Amino acid sequence: MRTEQDLAYATLSDAQRLDLYLPTGGGDPLPVVVAIHGGGFAVGDKQDMARTAHALADAGYAVASVNYRLSGEAAFPAAVADVRAAVRWLQANAHRLGLDPARIGVIGESAGGYLAAMLGAAGDDPLSEDVDLGPPVGLAPVVDLSPAGARPSSAVRAVVDLYGPVDFSTMDAQLRANPRCPARAASHDRADSPESRFLGAQITAAPELVRLASPLSHLRRDRPPPPFLIEHGDTDCTVPYQQSQQLADGLYAAGGSVELTLLRGVGHGGAFPLAERLAGIIRFLDRAPR
Repeated sequence: MRTEQDLAYATLSDAQRLDLYLPTGGGDPLPVVVAIHGGGFAVGDKQDMARTAHALADAGYAVASVNYRLSGEAAFPAAVADVRAAVRWLQANAHRLGLDPARIGVIGESAGGYLAAMLGAAGDDPLSEDVDLGPPVGLAPVVDLSPAGARPSSAVRAVVDLYGPVDFSTMDAQLRANPRCPARAASHDRADSPESRFLGAQITAAPELVRLASPLSHLRRDRPPPPFLIEHGDTDCTVPYQQSQQLADGLYAAGGSVELTLLRGVGHGGAFPLAERLAGIIRFLDRAPR
């Protein structure tokens, strides 16, 4: 495997960088997985996904582990715009890098799972947050990806969402309903919660912003979402497991294909047995439509 580090996929911020892991001897063009780190929208780095990137590269995938603007730098929808721009950059540069632009999936953990779900739910729909990013670094405004001159797309072909939030407005009620979680866990409605800082407004004071920030609001029956694999621990007292159930229900209603697994006795972040789950994740990605 070889790596290319700190590739700029946009120009607004130094955070808009990705590391590309490329398996050797895998043949061209390579399928791609975008890996998105967690950290409550406030901390974290693309290096946090290195273990996952190595496992996927060993399985023959190119992996783009992305940084994005954190909540201390820019509020919603900046992070969503960033990961969409990263997908477009990969598509536009696919032939130069030996990648398959039609086979881009995404995996994310926690806040990264939310961003992965937003990529899958919004598809290639134009969103207002895209307009400020301009053409990717080093590329002309229009990039020929095919004889028809197709423009880069934000759509992905498969989504792996590991314990990501979905609807910020329901998180505290769901945590209170889980007898395995202490009362102090229900803190997402606070003005200083990770989700309120991510939105730039307190959750309880901005219902329309909360709605727009949810992947559920971007699902449409006339544009079925890509296949989703969702995994969540049922003793997660940071992001309640019912968030993943909400997402699965919304995906089903939109005509999507969903694999939802709730892991008994499993918590959040480091308590999630990612190493044990990677083989199943790779099998899911291998089945993604082409």
